[in-house]
Amino acid sequence: KSISCFTSQEEEEALFTAMKSDAERNAESMAGQHQDRDASTSTAQLDTLPVKELYKQHLKKSIEKTVMEIKYLDRKLKKVDLEILLLERQLRE
Repeated sequence: KSISCFTSQEEEEALFTAMKSDAERNAESMAGQHQDRDASTSTAQLDTLPVKELYKQHLKKSIEKTVMEIKYLDRKLKKVDLEILLLERQLRE
């Protein structure tokens, strides 16, 4: 990784902005997921599906959940990387 020429204040602002935008994206994503869930399969529809289709739905939801967890962990890693850069900068001052 390259070392940037940011001031401590600029790094703090960048970290805050990144964390804020991640929080906003998470909120938007959660809202979108909620709408998708409501639209995809209602409880009444699930009662009429054969076992094979129910299992397919289960696998689909499991995959979606895993993808969301991976995205969350990626964002968490980016946040930690930014925090490390900030701490390194503070140590040098």
